[in-house]
Amino acid sequence: MLMKFLTIALSIFAFASAIAQNSGPDITRPEYQAMLEVQDSAMVFPESVEEDSDSAYSFNWTERFFVHVDPNCVSDRQVPEVPDSLYIMRLRALPTKIDMPFNQPVRQCLDLYVHRRREIVERMVGLGYNYYFPVFEDALQRYGLPSELKYLACIESGLRINAYSRARAAGLWQFIPSSGMLQGLEINSFIDERYDLYKSTDAACRFLKQLYNIFGDWNLAIAAYNCGPGNVSKAIARSGGRRTFWEIYNFLPRETRSYVPLFIAATYIMNYHCEHNLCGTVSEIPPICDTLMLNTMVHFDQISQVLGIPREQIESLNPQYIYDIVPGNSEKAYSLTLPQNEALAFIELQDSIFAFKADSLLPHNGDLKEVPVRGRRNTYVKGGGTGGGTADAKGYYRVRKGDTLGSIARRNHTTVAKIKKLNGLKSDRLSIGQKLKLR
Repeated sequence: MLMKFLTIALSIFAFASAIAQNSGPDITRPEYQAMLEVQDSAMVFPESVEEDSDSAYSFNWTERFFVHVDPNCVSDRQVPEVPDSLYIMRLRALPTKIDMPFNQPVRQCLDLYVHRRREIVERMVGLGYNYYFPVFEDALQRYGLPSELKYLACIESGLRINAYSRARAAGLWQFIPSSGMLQGLEINSFIDERYDLYKSTDAACRFLKQLYNIFGDWNLAIAAYNCGPGNVSKAIARSGGRRTFWEIYNFLPRETRSYVPLFIAATYIMNYHCEHNLCGTVSEIPPICDTLMLNTMVHFDQISQVLGIPREQIESLNPQYIYDIVPGNSEKAYSLTLPQNEALAFIELQDSIFAFKADSLLPHNGDLKEVPVRGRRNTYVKGGGTGGGTADAKGYYRVRKGDTLGSIARRNHTTVAKIKKLNGLKSDRLSIGQKLKLR
C-alpha cells in the first residue's frame, strides 16, 4: 500500500512539474490553483464554437460546391481519451513562437474541439489549409508576426467569411465597425471590407502588431484582440501589476478567459486532428483566382450574364459588396476577384460587360443612393449571411424563425415536394430548430 501511495505521489509530482515547465509562470503555486479549477459552466465561449454555429451562418456558393467530406477517411466518434502527459508532449513539440502551456482551462478547450465540436474542426481543417491559411501566412510574414496567429481566425469566425455576430462583428477576423474603420477598412452602406479576405487579414495583422507593441507578450496581445487593450490594462492594474495572461486571468472578462486557452486548443487540434480521428473536409478551392482593379462601376449580373458564370460565385468571391455592385469610379479603383480564366475573359470583354443592361442594372449617373431600390443585397454579408440561409455542406438545413417550406425551397434551388419526400413530412408545418435534409 505504501509503495502504491508513493507511486501515485511521484506521478502527481511529475505531472505538476511538467505543467510548470510548460506554462511560463509556476501555475502549481497555491494562488493559481483556484483559477485552474474553472468548470465548463463558468467558461463563456465565442459564437464560433457554439453548438449551433453550423446553422448560424449559411455556407457560401464556393463552399457548397467545392468543399466536401473525404470519402476515404472515416471519422471515428469513439475517440479514446488522451492522457495529460501526451497533450503536454505534443504542445511542446509544436514549432511555435507563442507559449503553449497546458492547464485545466486549456484541457477543457481541447475537450471541446476533440469531442463536442468535431464537425466544426473538420470543416476548418479542409477550408483552412486549402484556402485561407496561405493567405493568412503571407500577411503574417509581411508583418513579421508568428505564423500560428492564423489560428485566431478559427476562434473568431470558425473560418466563415460571412460570419456576423450578435455584437455586430463581421468577417473572418470579426472586427466591429469602429475597430475595422480604425484599421483603415471601408465600411458604409455599399461596401464592408470586413468581409474582404485580403484587406481584413491585413488589418488583423496590423492590429495584432499594435497590441504586441503595447503589452510585449503574445498571450496578452491575443487577449486584447478579444476584449480590447483597455480591458487588459485594467486587468493588469487590478491584479497588482502582474504581467502574464495567467496571472491576470481572474480579472479579465469571462469570454476573454477562455480565449487564450481556445487559441492554444485550436493550434493543437489544427496540427493533431489526425491523431484524434478527425477527417478534414476536402477543399477543391480555390480555382486559382485573380484580382482586377476597376475604375468603372459594374453589377455582378453584368459579369455573370456576359461571362456565363453564376452570380453567386461572384458574390462568394467578393462578399464585401453589399448590393452586388463594384462601385469603381474615376477617383478610386475597387477590386474584383474572379477565377483566373474568367478574369482573363473579363479583360477581353470588359467593354461588352460594362455596356450590358447598364441602364437597368446600374444607378443613373453613378448615384449609389438608388442602389437599395434598384440593386440586390449580397446574400453573403450581414443579414444575408445569418438569416434566410442555405443548406450546409452535407445538405442539411436548420429551420429558423420566419422560414416556410416555400422560402427554403427557393433559396436552395429545390421544391417543396422534394423536401417533404426527403424528410417524410405529411404537412407544411415547421418547427424552429428542426433539421431538414435538402439533398
